[in-house]
Amino acid sequence: MKQTAPLLEVKHLKTHFSAGKKNFVTAVDDISFHVMPGEFVGIVGESGCGKSVTSQSIMRLLDEQRLVRYEGEVTYGGENLLAVPVSRMQAIRGNEISMIFQDPMSSLNPVFTIGDQIMETLQIHRKLSRKAAFEQAVELLELTGIPSPAARMREYPHQLSGGMRQRVMIAIALACRPRLLIADEPTTALDVTIQSQILDLLLDLNGKLGMSVMLITHDLGVVAEVCSRVVVMYLGQIVESAPVKELFANPRHPYTISLMQAIPRLDTDRSQELPVVEGNVPSLFQVPPGCRFAARCAYADARCHAEAPIERAVGTDHTVRCWHADHIGRAADDRTTKGGDALDKVY
Repeated sequence: MKQTAPLLEVKHLKTHFSAGKKNFVTAVDDISFHVMPGEFVGIVGESGCGKSVTSQSIMRLLDEQRLVRYEGEVTYGGENLLAVPVSRMQAIRGNEISMIFQDPMSSLNPVFTIGDQIMETLQIHRKLSRKAAFEQAVELLELTGIPSPAARMREYPHQLSGGMRQRVMIAIALACRPRLLIADEPTTALDVTIQSQILDLLLDLNGKLGMSVMLITHDLGVVAEVCSRVVVMYLGQIVESAPVKELFANPRHPYTISLMQAIPRLDTDRSQELPVVEGNVPSLFQVPPGCRFAARCAYADARCHAEAPIERAVGTDHTVRCWHADHIGRAADDRTTKGGDALDKVY
């Protein structure tokens, strides 16, 4: 990929929610990352780590609540999206940046046909006539792999399968040929076969249209299949970020390693239970001092519990937030050079 300016650049983003009596809770805490033109980036982490709030902050979907406050910058096309007027943000949504949500059944309107919902986007943003919008909507359904697209235009969401509904959501998101598509766990409610089809579709569209994709997921196995770079989040912070091949070959954060160990493998004994990350993500109302992962980490020492680690570079385009990243890196080197299991013994 040629080095150009980032399509989207997030700098020190913080998202605060009102918790009553002039108190705020920080759901996204000082995160920075970027998405290059045509890049497929994955954002990974457990539920409650801030992945969805990050995407909603980029799109400013939380503004209507009037109980949210932002800090930092989200730069797109030279504009800070956190500072532009509401009218400008409405023009960017759908036209420039589109989003696919987890549950298409709650996103699609049950009383309007599939065709009407796709055509609405085309008529509002692209000012097409109803006839032109109908023709374009049929092409979009065909592009997303829906059979008999003209017939499907007259059907309602409840008449389609989960996979078909998700394809409709993708068609709506693609209606204005956005430069960036944010997919928030688009395969969560689907069976394994349909999940694979949707991921293949996103990858195909990324290649055909040159569209950047930001995929939010809790599954590192999915990231390994489709993404070129990955951002790992934990409790509102980015704990590690690297190209996918680099991350899988040389993970530097204990949380990343734990997520990788939980991925099912064909060469493991199926009678044994998969490793799990012990404990739970702490509440945002009780963020621990020091490293936020310390209570669940076998590497944690007194410094980890008392002093918050800073994010630092450990390689080309590879950053990590951990006091023991260098030690973990040496363990990975031992495993590679000696064929040992140093990294396996982390937990």
